[in-house]
Amino acid sequence: MVTILGAGVAGSSLAWALARRGRKDVVVFDTAHEPAGSTSKALGGFRTQHGSELNIKLALASRSFFVQRAEHIHFQPNGYLYLAESAEVADDLRRRADLQRACGLPIEHPDPRSVVPWLDTKGIEGANYCALDGLYVPLQILGCYVEEARALGADFRLGTEAGTRDLKADVVVVACGVWSSKVGRTLGVALEVEAVERGVFQTGPYDWLGDTVPMTLEAGSGFHFRERDRRLWVMGPGDQHDWGRIRDWLAMRAPRAAVPEPDGFFTGSYEVTFDHHPLVGETARAGVWSSCGFSGHGVMHSPAVADSLAAMINGDSPPIDIEALNPQRTKPLVDSTQL
Repeated sequence: MVTILGAGVAGSSLAWALARRGRKDVVVFDTAHEPAGSTSKALGGFRTQHGSELNIKLALASRSFFVQRAEHIHFQPNGYLYLAESAEVADDLRRRADLQRACGLPIEHPDPRSVVPWLDTKGIEGANYCALDGLYVPLQILGCYVEEARALGADFRLGTEAGTRDLKADVVVVACGVWSSKVGRTLGVALEVEAVERGVFQTGPYDWLGDTVPMTLEAGSGFHFRERDRRLWVMGPGDQHDWGRIRDWLAMRAPRAAVPEPDGFFTGSYEVTFDHHPLVGETARAGVWSSCGFSGHGVMHSPAVADSLAAMINGDSPPIDIEALNPQRTKPLVDSTQL
């Protein structure tokens, strides 16, 4: 039996992947009656433009899942547009592009206004764009995993805490997002995952916005926005509750959206590890595995990570070598694109 603790994207995708590989003994527990967790508060971006070969491989291997379910999950292949607001950042974007092209990504360097016509590009020194990237509705992704995994025989016990017998299964997987450290301790394993609050402001709706806007990020500062329902959803560094910092940035890059007050606001949490990469694999305690700490990339990498982890649990060779994500690692992984 495989006991999965957590029915968010990490746990549900693993149940889906194990069921696809023929497992008929997968049980998913979650104390929530409706799976959502941090997934419900995610911005909803899919990108291949990472800064490490492993992360690019995981994104490329995951993309077909999004494309095949595009209508259901509202996948929009609008791309990601990175902006360089200084010569130093422009140099960094060029270095990223070299690595990304070597990994097979079709990186372009467009005039940003050819992609986002209403963008104020004053001071912008360059841009990277990849048409393989896109946007989606996160909870729809989770719904797909649960529905498809159930159809293949996975047992979801929502609103239920795993019992003593369930925790003695041959395989127990901690996939509890920001709660993984606490749950890990009850099983005698150390999973250093910290909850980091992120705020999302909304402004609009705007008729001028359109629905082909890419995820647009200022690479140096970290401010970024996406379009959803003809609104701009905006995130950035600093005080996550302070609309003023967001408004000031919009006044510079999207002046028509720099309104006195936002149309909406909510907060969620990233499940962050010491190196901003997930803890995926068998822990120091035999039989106890983890899939957590994705630091904002859990949804976009979930198809490939889940399939590779499912193969490992079954004793098979994984389609992608994810040993670098081993939860027992001590050497930090590096990806310059991590926010």
